[in-house]
Amino acid sequence: MEPIDDLLKRLESADEEERRLAVSALSGFPFHEVRSLAVAALGDESWRVRKEAVDLILSVSPGEDLARELITLLAVQGNAGLKNSVVEVLQMVGEKILPHLVEHLAHEDAGVRKFIVDIMGGIGSAASIPELTAALADSDANVAAAAAESLGMIGDAVALPALLKALERDDLLIRYAILEALVKIGTPVPLGAITPLAGDPLLKKAVFECLGVIGDLASAPLLVDGLSDRARNVREAALTALALLRSRTAADQFRASAGKRLQALAGTETVEYLTAMRESPDTKIRTSAIVILGLVGDPRAVDAFITGYRDESLQLAVLAALRGMGGMIGPLLYSRCLSADEEERCIITHIAGELELAESRDIVAAAMDDPSATVRALAAEAVGKSGMTELIPAVVKLLTDMSGEVRKRATGALVRLTDVAREDVAAAAQLLAEAESADCRRQAVKLFGALRDVGHLHFLGKDEDAQVRREAITTLGDIRLPDSAGRIAMALTDEEADVRVAAATALGWSGFADETHSLHLALLDQSPRVQVAAMKSLGRRQDAAAFTTIAAFIESASGMLQIAAMQAVVQIDPVRAVLLLQRAKTDHDEEVARVAANLLDVLEERV
Repeated sequence: MEPIDDLLKRLESADEEERRLAVSALSGFPFHEVRSLAVAALGDESWRVRKEAVDLILSVSPGEDLARELITLLAVQGNAGLKNSVVEVLQMVGEKILPHLVEHLAHEDAGVRKFIVDIMGGIGSAASIPELTAALADSDANVAAAAAESLGMIGDAVALPALLKALERDDLLIRYAILEALVKIGTPVPLGAITPLAGDPLLKKAVFECLGVIGDLASAPLLVDGLSDRARNVREAALTALALLRSRTAADQFRASAGKRLQALAGTETVEYLTAMRESPDTKIRTSAIVILGLVGDPRAVDAFITGYRDESLQLAVLAALRGMGGMIGPLLYSRCLSADEEERCIITHIAGELELAESRDIVAAAMDDPSATVRALAAEAVGKSGMTELIPAVVKLLTDMSGEVRKRATGALVRLTDVAREDVAAAAQLLAEAESADCRRQAVKLFGALRDVGHLHFLGKDEDAQVRREAITTLGDIRLPDSAGRIAMALTDEEADVRVAAATALGWSGFADETHSLHLALLDQSPRVQVAAMKSLGRRQDAAAFTTIAAFIESASGMLQIAAMQAVVQIDPVRAVLLLQRAKTDHDEEVARVAANLLDVLEERV
């Protein structure tokens, strides 16, 4: 261990890192031997050295004597780093030093009193509320303001009467700190104690922020007026406060209280202020602007709504705002759509599918003939979302669109409409099933799947196109009708491996009969992918008769076949699988060995 005298020299070094290491080395000595050195290091010019000293002192759980000594250091002049380090230590020591802090609340130096109050707030104990409320009357405004901040940090409503009483002090700093404390405490107080302060331009922002948290409907008129304030930060505070008030109030009650005042803003300069807030970097402000613009109901807000809809986080707010504007919004959107660029047409079409507007049908119908494939795709999707069954014929036309995405969305729309327009969807599926295009027949599979029409799916399972056959077999597997087992099993002899994989996967449902043991035969398939699919299905079925055959793959196969075999035997017979897994743990293939070890761990957890 390095002698203390040597450490003392290092503590006086000009090298910051040398001093930090020296402080760190002090931890090797009994603290009472190095206490003075550690305390002195709290005032080092380097924050890294000070941090090391703070950690050292906290590691020994400072007692009352050391706490008193540290408190006296708050009066040292000209070393802010020392004071900050002392504050950090004392806050971490906690509630047990409160009596010693209280002793210094009457210190002649206002700076010391402020530090004491700050420490109490940092400790956060309700036990210090009486002393802090008394400090609200301190002759020094900085101390009184710090007391309000500390009471806010503690967050106990017991302090509210004293805070409201202190609002009578005609001091900007104190009042601002009290308003912030009221926000942190979050308990409603008589608005009459707060709202008069809004007459002070320097306090108006803080008042509005406070009302946003603790205000009720009685504060709505003042907040609405604040939307027209000349100062941007005040307008933003009023806006977010009003949106917060709206969020915690029933819609009809809010409209009754503030609806007419907000609607009176239509056509005024205030709407321009609100729409300009869509450029704010603060998502809360952008969202609040959308919410309030919807209540104002000014047609000029449509541009802000369309722009805002590009931001996914604002879409729900935009839709709610549009609904709030009532019958006027449909004609506005339709008119805008006629002259909009492609991106805006996409947005308006998507909105039309989300809202039940009288004009939605006209917007979507026009969009299905749009030169943009993206707009056409969104139009097809909108029909499915909104249940516009009268537009099904137009959707059917899109099933043969040149764009694959449009065809996909059109099929998806018809799938969604299956329950309400079964005959129309069936007719569309039949039309697609007879088309020359393999892609059309694949879309037919999806529609027949939604209709649960296994007869047509059986037929398409024999299609000349392998992808159509695969989709049909997969869909039959998803429907899970026992009568389809034979048709699915036949697909295990298909010439295309993808179709055989689909069939082997589908037969994993235990409800399918496999009387011919077709999955067992699939283990002999020439495609490893089919073999893997068969093993997985046999595992899911817990087919005991397949255990020995599958187990052979663990020692004779490699890679994915070994892994699939291990997983399957664990499902079929965990007890018999253990010995196989133990041997596989030493396999030369690291991935195989890792999977074997993991499966053994899982089995051990079950025991």
